[in-house]
Amino acid sequence: MTATKINLTERNADYAIFLPSISGFYNTFISKQQQEEYVPKERIPAGFEEGIEGCNFLNEDKAYYSYDHALYSAGHAQLDINKSQVQEAMVQKRDKGKTWILGDSGGFQIGKGVINFDWQRFWEQKGDAGYVGSADKTRMAILNWLEFTADYSMILDIPAWAAAPVNRERTGLTSFNDCLKGTLFNNDFFLKHRLGATKFLNVLQGGNNTEADIWYDAVKHYAFEGWAMGGNNMRDIDLAIRRLITLRDEGLLDPGRDVVHFLGTSKLEWAVILTAIQRKLRETTNPNLKITYDCASPFIATAHGQVYTQHVHRNDRFSYIMDKAPDSKILSGSNVAFPWNSPIAERINMGDVCWYKPGMLNKLGKEGKTSWDSFSYFLYMAHNVYQHIESVQRANELADAACAIHKPDVSDWRKTKNKSAEDQFDTWVPRNVIYMIELINQVFDSEKPMELMDSAQGLLANFNEKKTLKTTASAFDSLFEVEDKGFANEAESFDGIAADEDRASDADLEALEKEVA
Repeated sequence: MTATKINLTERNADYAIFLPSISGFYNTFISKQQQEEYVPKERIPAGFEEGIEGCNFLNEDKAYYSYDHALYSAGHAQLDINKSQVQEAMVQKRDKGKTWILGDSGGFQIGKGVINFDWQRFWEQKGDAGYVGSADKTRMAILNWLEFTADYSMILDIPAWAAAPVNRERTGLTSFNDCLKGTLFNNDFFLKHRLGATKFLNVLQGGNNTEADIWYDAVKHYAFEGWAMGGNNMRDIDLAIRRLITLRDEGLLDPGRDVVHFLGTSKLEWAVILTAIQRKLRETTNPNLKITYDCASPFIATAHGQVYTQHVHRNDRFSYIMDKAPDSKILSGSNVAFPWNSPIAERINMGDVCWYKPGMLNKLGKEGKTSWDSFSYFLYMAHNVYQHIESVQRANELADAACAIHKPDVSDWRKTKNKSAEDQFDTWVPRNVIYMIELINQVFDSEKPMELMDSAQGLLANFNEKKTLKTTASAFDSLFEVEDKGFANEAESFDGIAADEDRASDADLEALEKEVA
């Protein structure tokens, strides 16, 4: 039986576009194998007719599944351009006529203290006494890398949560104003030094609605080419829609500002809602507008020993399901089928992922607890990315079918018990999603959109899973809806590999982490 190749780009129709946030670890395997025999021939699954390059979903001709959009972050990139072309060839040597990359400036890594500015000299400018330019070197390296790498890029924002007590010691930031002031400084730097090789998104942050409004008023005058929704702008659906209405009414979504990106958004309900918003804004405001959203979940899941096993598309639950992936030395060398579905799964068996046999030594000459080697993680990542994209696309397909059948009156919405089948009128799509799509269609056609939003506060709050919309609490957990066993949520970063505890202690993985850092 011949394994299939699937073009996921062709299946994406006019949906808002999910961007896999490619991990540096995954990029390394693709890129190094393009240059050398990084993975020995005997380690590559027999079913991989295109070798490891078949897992490069940006390569339409060779990929087992192809997909033309992704995000890659300067936060874990090789900022030396010459080295990046070799070490990150998956991104750098892609066919730029057939693919589209959003470059993340590394704001998340700044907030976590992974990218370390010289905070004592952050505000220095040429002409200042004692100027050494140490912070400018960091800014310029990121700017140059973004211009060389990406079609669109985010400006170098400093997210408001970077000043939270848990992050202060690492960042040197102590307040919301510090983060906003630093972002404005970086915006000015990028405007002054940009060459025009990439288009920039103006990033909106703020840990609550008041902060988000202050941030918007402070940055909206910058003439960048689109917007990135961070903080409460991407956590609170009420604020997100109102912000888009304001942007539209102030002429800031007109042609020329053609991309709106939602940072770290992975709930299937949001994927469908963003599609509805994109369609209405294309119809009423800017026919070229593209709404995108990213998450690193398929990669983070693998780092925690998780595999995407199935999707749930029901009226009581829209989610991906993850479970603990098999890890047994007994399966090493076996032809037992890989039990889940993807173009990767079709081509491998459990012996390909459970590689180490009992008594077999790892790269450091020791016998570890796990049957997985570093390539096992890569294979699971390749599978998980496919599953995530497929689930997003299926959710959109089901929502289109449901909305063709059902046209509920938004004013009829009422709160029901959580997980209750009460008032559900579609088998596959939650009632709140259908009501929200109807609300969006009305709001962006209305001459009084804010009044319509005010009248739908109950629905909006329920969709947000909040008692009130005016919250200052972090909502990272609510953005990631999965059934899992011990999976860490979207708030965690993925640099190199961060396995669960028993794998993290394995010497082979510790060596790998250093290797790909």
